[in-house]
Amino acid sequence: MKHLWSRSVFTLAILLGVSLTSLFYTASRVQRQIPVQSADASFSEGASSQPEPTEDTVTLPIAMYHHILKEQSRLNKYTISPDEFRQDMEYLKKNGYTPITMTELIAWSKGEGILPEKPAMITFDDGYESFHEYAYPILQEYGFKAVISVVGKYTDLYSETDDHHIRYSHCTWEQLKEMQDSGLVEVQNHTYNLHVNANGRHGSHKKSGESDEAYRKVLLEDVGKLQEECYEYLGRYPNTFTYPFGQISKEALPIIKEMGFQAALICQEKFNHLTGDPEELFHLNRINRPHGSSLQSLWEKARAEEQKKK
Repeated sequence: MKHLWSRSVFTLAILLGVSLTSLFYTASRVQRQIPVQSADASFSEGASSQPEPTEDTVTLPIAMYHHILKEQSRLNKYTISPDEFRQDMEYLKKNGYTPITMTELIAWSKGEGILPEKPAMITFDDGYESFHEYAYPILQEYGFKAVISVVGKYTDLYSETDDHHIRYSHCTWEQLKEMQDSGLVEVQNHTYNLHVNANGRHGSHKKSGESDEAYRKVLLEDVGKLQEECYEYLGRYPNTFTYPFGQISKEALPIIKEMGFQAALICQEKFNHLTGDPEELFHLNRINRPHGSSLQSLWEKARAEEQKKK
């Protein structure tokens, strides 16, 4: 009954165009939040600069993955092999990195938790089933945590069909629940059906000529739908919004804050240097890991670029 009531409140908020959504999601997180366990051209819109690294900042490198396949002919900028992923995890282990979740990072920014000496983050976008098939077993071997941002439409589709092939299928709700319950995988919101470039819509970016009211309604309905489904199937609301294609815009930020999100992942390829200010978490940079370039080489390149600017 409580769940049905929550859907009614969310729908009413959209129809009235008021901020009941914010009140609902904020209150829900206070009651149900999981406890902490010890590229593109639009980047400039709405992005806030982070401080230069100092002794007082925490450096957080975030790796961004998408798809994993064994077929060499299908490896590309967004698809790597299981062996490449294992090599990356071995690099993290040998160099003393401890992968963390968004919930742990958010808790630290609020002064409610501590971070390991060398934190890092492993993120997967889109929710491909290859994450469950290849990445998850390797994460279990290393005891590493990861964040997977799913597209709700595809999660629903492959939860309802028997047509599964590792090349194209996405994780089911059952698989996501299994991985979440392990304590190693955290599920976040990558929109329900805005991971598209069609009809003037480029991800969650505001369309040219679209009114603020219409744009707000689109985000509330689409992103809110996935929030509700995550609570229905996983028992928790995602606390982080992952922009499709990194398409951020100044109009999106106040809306996702209104919905109760406490952080956002973008695709600007550099390290994060965090002071503990919660506002910094709404523009978290990530470095994409393509086939043929090790995580080690990418992070060393990013570090060298920083040194040049000093």
